[in-house]
Amino acid sequence: MSQELSALWEGEKMSMPLQSMFNKEPEEPYQWHADCMPDKVTPGPTGDASQSLPLRFWDIEYFLKCPVVGSCLDMAEQRHILKRARIASKRMSPFEIHEAMVGRSETENNISRRIDCLLNRKFKKEIISFFEIERNDFIRLWKSRLEEGEFEGLLWVAASRPDLPNDVRRDIFGDIHMHMHLNAGQFKNLKLRLSDEEEKNYKLAEKLKESKNIIRSFKNENEKLEKEKIELQRKTSCLENKNMEFKNEWARAREDSGISRIETENRDLVRKLGELSREIEGSRQSLNSLQNQNDRLLLKLDKQDEINGCLRRETEKIITQISTLDQCDETCPSFDLCKKRILIVGGITKIENRYRGLVVKKGGIFEYHDGYMNRGTKGLASSVRRADVVLCPVNCNSHTACLTVKKLSKRYNKPVQMLAGSGLSAISQALKEYQEALTIQ
Repeated sequence: MSQELSALWEGEKMSMPLQSMFNKEPEEPYQWHADCMPDKVTPGPTGDASQSLPLRFWDIEYFLKCPVVGSCLDMAEQRHILKRARIASKRMSPFEIHEAMVGRSETENNISRRIDCLLNRKFKKEIISFFEIERNDFIRLWKSRLEEGEFEGLLWVAASRPDLPNDVRRDIFGDIHMHMHLNAGQFKNLKLRLSDEEEKNYKLAEKLKESKNIIRSFKNENEKLEKEKIELQRKTSCLENKNMEFKNEWARAREDSGISRIETENRDLVRKLGELSREIEGSRQSLNSLQNQNDRLLLKLDKQDEINGCLRRETEKIITQISTLDQCDETCPSFDLCKKRILIVGGITKIENRYRGLVVKKGGIFEYHDGYMNRGTKGLASSVRRADVVLCPVNCNSHTACLTVKKLSKRYNKPVQMLAGSGLSAISQALKEYQEALTIQ
C-alpha cells in the first residue's frame, strides 16, 4: 500500500511551469509569531517537549499535503499566501495555484512557512482540544466529523500529530480521497437539477408571454365593444328625440288641421312610431347582448389575471431560488464590479435580459454579442477591445466564435473565461470569481 501511495504521489509531482518563478524568488528571513503555535505544549513520554509539538507543514506525510492544502485552505487564503510571497496569482487558474502551494511543501521555504503559520492560527482551537486525546478516541472523532462534513481542522491535527502511525494516516487519506469522489457526484446531480429548473423557468416565461398576448387581445376587444356601446347609446338617444318631435308635431297638426287629415297623419305617425319603437327595442336588445358579452369577457379577463398572477409568482420564486445560489449582497467584499465592462459572447440569446440584470445588479456594465460570425469579426473585435473581461460559454457558441474570442482577447490583452455552461449559475460563478480577483487586488 505504501508503494502504491508513493507511486501516486510521484505521479502527481509532474513538471510545474511555475517552478522557475519560485527558484528566482528571494528567500526572506522568517520570524516566529506567538499566535502561530498553540498555547498548550506538554512534554512527551521521554520528558522532551519537542516530541509533543505538532509537525511542521513541510514535515508531514507527503500524501497528506495535497488534501491539507485543498481542504484546509480556501482559494482566497491560497491567493493571499502567494501574494504575500510576491507571486502574481491573478492569471493563475485554481489548479495552478494549488499546484504552486503543494509544489513548495517538500522543504522549509517562504511559502511552506506561511502555510504552516496560517494553519496553526486557523485551527488553534482544534489543536488545543484534540492534539493530545487518546488515539482510538481521535479516530472515532475523525469518522464522526467526516460524516458531518466538518473535518478540516481535525485533518490538520491528524497530519501534524507525530504519534499517529502511517497506517492511520493512510486511512485518513483514503477517507478524504473517497469523500472528494462523493462530492463530485453530488455536484453533478445539483447541476442537473439546476438545468431542469432553468428549463422549467424558460417554459413558464413562454406561458407568461402567451398569457400577456391573450390579455392584450381581450383588452382590445373590450375597447372595441365599449366604442360600439357608446355608438348605440348615441343612436338610441337620437331616436328618442325624433320620437318626441313626432309626438309634438302630431299634437300641433291635430289642433291646426281637419279631422280627416289629422286621422290620416295620425295613422302615418302611428306607423312611424311603431317602426321607431321596434328600432329602439332592437337597439336595446343589441345593447343588452353587447353588455352581456362584455360582462363575460370581463369575467374571462379576471380569471386570466388570476392565472397570470399565479404564473408570475411562481416565476419570481424560481428566479429567486436560482439567483440566490451564488448571489451576494452589499455586505459581501466582492459585491461591486466597480463599473467594469463585462462582455458575454454567445449563450442563450432569449435570456439576454437576465444576463444584463445579473451584471448590472453587481455594479458592472453589460455588453452582449450573440456569437454569430456571418457578419465578420469587426463588431466582435470592437466589443472585445472595449471590455474589461470576456465571458464565452462554449456550449452555446460556434467553434469559430470561440477561437475568434481567444485570438482577440490575446491580441488586446483582455482576460477571457471559457465557460462550460451558459445558464445564469455559470455566468454568476464566473462573475463571482472575477469579483474575488478584484477584491484581492
